[in-house]
Amino acid sequence: MATAPTVYILHGDDELAITRYIGELEGKLGDPGTVALNTTRMDGSTYSLNELIGVTAAMPFLAKRRLVVLENFSGRLKDKSEQEAFKAALENVPPSTALVLVERKPLVDEKERRKYNKEHWLEKWAGQAGSRALLKEFTTPKGHLFVRWIQEQAQAVGGEFTQEAAKDLAGLVNENPRQAEQEIHKLLAYVNYRRAVEPDDVQHLTSDSSQGDIFAMVDAMSAQDGRKALQVLHKLLEEGDAREIFPMVVRQFRLMIKAREILDEFGPGVNFTQLMGEKYSFVADKAVRQASQFSLPVLEAVYRRLLEIDEALKTSQMEGDIALDTLVASFTSQKQN
Repeated sequence: MATAPTVYILHGDDELAITRYIGELEGKLGDPGTVALNTTRMDGSTYSLNELIGVTAAMPFLAKRRLVVLENFSGRLKDKSEQEAFKAALENVPPSTALVLVERKPLVDEKERRKYNKEHWLEKWAGQAGSRALLKEFTTPKGHLFVRWIQEQAQAVGGEFTQEAAKDLAGLVNENPRQAEQEIHKLLAYVNYRRAVEPDDVQHLTSDSSQGDIFAMVDAMSAQDGRKALQVLHKLLEEGDAREIFPMVVRQFRLMIKAREILDEFGPGVNFTQLMGEKYSFVADKAVRQASQFSLPVLEAVYRRLLEIDEALKTSQMEGDIALDTLVASFTSQKQN
């Protein structure tokens, strides 16, 4: 019979997946009534090594194992002697304890890993520890993988998302699994699990993140709905500074110009994500959908105006909120196509 690991090293940027995995480990402790009695959580910024050794050595109460979770532990272990002492403590964790070490980011940056073939000291230890250690990375899915993840999460609880609805939700939550999970349950409850969630449902119920608000503002501008566009803009200005918002507006119109040029040259049946050089398909899809509402001369005129505003902001000739207000109002006051 295989022996369960005594040390679990969980790392990566998918906070939701890590939390779920720890929940699964808690579920294996036995009687739910004794889970709390056999679980200890420690903060990596305040723990001491002696304290950790003492907690992991304690015997479980009315259960086969106890669980010790140490969050964000490696930041203080810069010195090699400290790392060696920490590894020695890991070697002595008894089988009656599952010690879970959590870093809610990759142990090694992926670029550094590829460029320098870099390996974290704990990865090396885990490789030598054999079955006593489990090293597991949790990476947030990106692009079309995140869209598929949303659909799979919905299916797992008996619901369904259309592809377009999943794309819209991915964009609005900025590919944040935790936020996406909350929105998935809310949207499925809204349709009462009787039909697939559609894009209109997502737009109606999901709170926009910053980029999502930019999408919504441009959507309203393309529909010549000045009131809604200004409402979205004012919401953005309440949550952030105009100097932070303005670059996002510029970027969106730059993407739309690129999408419009591709539409004019190749038509709709091409791989826009690839031709636009975008990393995420939902960003390209949004830009194409919005660009289709405008002619290229109109988009170029708006972009020139944005560059003028940028210069005015940099030279303090104009307040950012007034500049954006004026841009939206003038754009939606007349027919643009």
